[in-house]
Amino acid sequence: MEFEPKWIAWELTGRCNLNCVHCRASASMAEEDGLPTEEAKRLLDNIAENYNPVIVLSGGEPLLRKDLFEIAKYGTEKGLRMCIATNGTRVKEETCKKIKEAGIKIVALSLDGSTEETHDNFRQQKGAFKGTINAAKLFRKYEIPFIINSSFTKRNQEDIPNIYKLAKKLGATARSEEHTSELQ
Repeated sequence: MEFEPKWIAWELTGRCNLNCVHCRASASMAEEDGLPTEEAKRLLDNIAENYNPVIVLSGGEPLLRKDLFEIAKYGTEKGLRMCIATNGTRVKEETCKKIKEAGIKIVALSLDGSTEETHDNFRQQKGAFKGTINAAKLFRKYEIPFIINSSFTKRNQEDIPNIYKLAKKLGATARSEEHTSELQ
């Protein structure tokens, strides 16, 4: 049986503006980006020549990488279904315009608490919750489909039902038929 990847999560950078308790990468702003732009494009060429997976660009925080949208647009032009996973704190109106221009199909937005206190404690950054909520509002404004990614530990496990309710209230999709067909 031949292996054919359906989803590839690609950590474009180790840099991150947060210091989350669950981070397996121990990302920091001092980390370096992964492959240089041209090598990243060659990797996408190789993937597109052999497979047709969904590519999730993540990190660290992928929005810290200056060539994120260039890489995403290149993948889109190759026929790949490009997505990003972000903590949301760096999302601005201009970011949303670039997401649309790059042909990014869906964004995974991190939310680890239904309140500022819980989320900011988990992300170890005051204001992280406000950034995530703002990102969700901007995604709705610009009609960018998004899902919610959450990490659960003893620190926030009691909040799971409330996070779910907040995700629905914010307009997160649960891979509706429309978006599932776009990604397949």
